[in-house]
Amino acid sequence: MRMAMVVNGLLGALLLASANATQAVSLWAAALLVLSHAAGHAVTLVGLGRRPDWRARLSTLHGVALAVAAVALVVTAGRSIADMAIPDVPLASLALLLAIGVTVATATLLFAGRRGTLTLRAIWLCARRDVLPLLAGLAGLAATWFLLDGAPDALVGAGIAAFLLPAAWGLLRGGMGGEGVAGR
Repeated sequence: MRMAMVVNGLLGALLLASANATQAVSLWAAALLVLSHAAGHAVTLVGLGRRPDWRARLSTLHGVALAVAAVALVVTAGRSIADMAIPDVPLASLALLLAIGVTVATATLLFAGRRGTLTLRAIWLCARRDVLPLLAGLAGLAATWFLLDGAPDALVGAGIAAFLLPAAWGLLRGGMGGEGVAGR
């Protein structure tokens, strides 16, 4: 789990830097997704051996941060559409391809070193859940390049952010209920 946290944290930082350089909303959304996974791992690791109320607070903090970031990203997507901004598609696409490669490599490492209840099916489901939004970002960037309009990229980014809102709600609900579910 530590390895996945570090890899996701580094990948999220790279995606954020790429998003700032390219102004691609789908990259900001991908960065948010990956950083949320890293935060979920961190909450789980920090919460190990702690009292349930401590884990619940960490889960609530994670949920609040994720919800605020997702809503801010939806607003950013709306502004991008209103400003008719077009991102740097080749560089943004390269960053997303790198993210897909890292995600697949991490899943491969997890499968090779699996222990206990970590099964091939669980690894597949997690990798698929991570790769599909990245592929959607690539599709949005391809449509942006084809149409010479930034709206497809912004709409995909807003969609990925909206996809994260139920996860934030689940973290908040789990934290408020005292369950301390860190989520991923």
